[in-house]
Amino acid sequence: MSIDWEPFWIASGPRRLYAALHPAPGASSVGIVMAPPLLHELPRTRRFLTEIAAELAATGMPCLRFDYHGTGDSSGEGEELDFSSINTDLTLAASALHERTGISRLCVLAWRGSALALHGWAGRAHADLIVLWEPVTDGDAWLRQLTEADTRERTVRPPSRPGGARVAAADDGDLMGFPVSARLRTDLAEARVESARWGRARSWAVMRAGIDETPRGLDRILPLPDNAPAFTIDAAMDATFFLTPTVRELVARLGTAVLTDAAA
Repeated sequence: MSIDWEPFWIASGPRRLYAALHPAPGASSVGIVMAPPLLHELPRTRRFLTEIAAELAATGMPCLRFDYHGTGDSSGEGEELDFSSINTDLTLAASALHERTGISRLCVLAWRGSALALHGWAGRAHADLIVLWEPVTDGDAWLRQLTEADTRERTVRPPSRPGGARVAAADDGDLMGFPVSARLRTDLAEARVESARWGRARSWAVMRAGIDETPRGLDRILPLPDNAPAFTIDAAMDATFFLTPTVRELVARLGTAVLTDAAA
């Protein structure tokens, strides 16, 4: 498997987005944009997402990773992130993939909390296929869990020392160590993924067995192996996400299925 990929900037100026294109061998009519997870889940999974992008590209589809405005290596401040900015960034990323590869069909692979922001965007027919990887389906419940976890983390941080505070104020606006605007908190609190019927886009999910809150209307569910790295709400979240052999096999099946679906 080739791990070659090309970093580049989407747009310029105050809204410059970091992106990386994993090219596919030969020409392909379908490509994948990866909508990354939010907040603390992004840096913890960056290597994992890079490995998965490389695997998907090896199956024959160009794959584009990127960071939302105000996150990762993109421009902007964390307080500028909300669902509206996420939708804008998704459009920019999709356009960049189209321009650089000439694809005619688009798959969006949305991770975790990004699923909550997709409804309006996907409903405007930007994508042909949406794949939700362990989606957060109840934004309000997730926000409450994050707030509780943030409170627990603050209680175990080392005390302040002379010359520099080591514990931020509880009202600093951060959540799990990342700035979160009032607008994003409202967006999350109001968002639910109850139905996966979004415009003309078909919708799949990659999920573990036994998940109660599965969106209605999914066209396909690919079961996630039990030994896959786990997203959890607290410090028990797997410290190192990496591609296990069983997850690698799943990604290969996913890539083949996306190609087959596009050809149907």
